[in-house]
Amino acid sequence: MFPLPDAVGGMTMARTNGRMNSTSQLVGQEAWFRARPKFLVGCAAVVAVLFLPEVIAHSRIVKEAVLLLAVLAILIGWWLLLRDSGSKTNWRTVTAFIASVYLVASLPVFIFELSQAKWFIQHPWHSLFSMYALPWIRWGYIFIYLSVICSLLGRGRARIAFVTGSVLLMVLRQAMGTWVF
Repeated sequence: MFPLPDAVGGMTMARTNGRMNSTSQLVGQEAWFRARPKFLVGCAAVVAVLFLPEVIAHSRIVKEAVLLLAVLAILIGWWLLLRDSGSKTNWRTVTAFIASVYLVASLPVFIFELSQAKWFIQHPWHSLFSMYALPWIRWGYIFIYLSVICSLLGRGRARIAFVTGSVLLMVLRQAMGTWVF
């Protein structure tokens, strides 16, 4: 037996047999089965990245809808990034800014590759555009994965928009297969 504090301020003697009451057992078990909402959203994003490219690979309209959603997410991310009143020299803000610039710079390449406007190959500026698009064609997956990582390192509400846009562009890039520019 050992003394325990009483609600009135005195001490009472309690005997323990090594057993816990049922409420403390329930509280201890609850922690094992609790999942955070951010973890569940992350799992849903991984499942989407794994299965969505196969689902949208054969539909041009769905690919265009995914590109439109990515453009909207990137625009909302820019709006939130510019509206943020936090420190502009923070490394997380700089990382989000770099990721957002890359995401905006990659949009013309996605739009051209998704479009049926192959007439541009005959255009006099074709060589300039092909030099611009070359990094996305040669090393496209590396840049897309880096944009997802840099978007995750951002801060504030803009991070959610940039992560959404970069994941949608990654799904679209995987659904498009080999680029034939």
